[in-house]
Amino acid sequence: MVLLVLAFVLVAVLIPVYGAVTPPVKQGITVTDFTTDKDLYSARGVMNVSLAVYSPENVSGALVRVEGVLSSKGVKYVTYSSKTNLTIGENTFAFTKTLPSCSSCAGISQGTYYLEATVTHGGEVVKATHSIAITSVPNRVIPVDIVVEETRRLVDSDSPEVVLLDVRNATDYDAAHIKGAISVPLANFTNSTAALNKSDKIVVYCEDGANSTLATTVLIEQGFERVYTVVGGINAWNESNYPLTSTAEETPATPGFELMLALTVVLTVASRVRERRRA
Repeated sequence: MVLLVLAFVLVAVLIPVYGAVTPPVKQGITVTDFTTDKDLYSARGVMNVSLAVYSPENVSGALVRVEGVLSSKGVKYVTYSSKTNLTIGENTFAFTKTLPSCSSCAGISQGTYYLEATVTHGGEVVKATHSIAITSVPNRVIPVDIVVEETRRLVDSDSPEVVLLDVRNATDYDAAHIKGAISVPLANFTNSTAALNKSDKIVVYCEDGANSTLATTVLIEQGFERVYTVVGGINAWNESNYPLTSTAEETPATPGFELMLALTVVLTVASRVRERRRA
């Protein structure tokens, strides 16, 4: 009983100071994962596409569509459509597409291409974007440009293979950055990448996207093969009203007066309990 009381004392004091931890709650239909089996493709490449959709309830007649790889001729070479019933929780969809045997003939030049997923039910439309890159030569490595919506999905996945780099100066990083990002200023970028794993997904962002492009060039020259740059940088992230954090907010709080008071109360109560037992 005494231990239970002490626990309540600590909780009552510490929660206002350090905050209660509440798990995130998914609201409505959400695309939780949208990926392909590779980052880079070339002519005749076989693309395996995977889509995961979370639904908070059973939904009848939802329309799930994926379209992308729009050529200069106006043709979308990736298309998928399914009218389906969603069940509570995660619903997965997967399909395979083969790219044209002649990219230039099909109007597909080297660069980034987008896949757009939509889930429609009634008046609700949920969208998600996934980026790939198509090269003119097999096994060539080029950066993949990703939008902030996909960047946030990667960050929220907490995948250990996703490494987020902020190449702005340290002052800007300290003031506001994407949670989990590592500060690697462009000024000394070349000498700061030795600790990175070349098999990881390296996602780079800057202020507006210009400097991150320079950083990805350096990474590719150093042998990194899965390199992404965030289109529009942190400015685009801000415009989407996605959360930012500061170095001060990420620094663990130092135990202060409230914590010391709680510990004093605990020790005092424990001491009195011992004295009563001796008596």
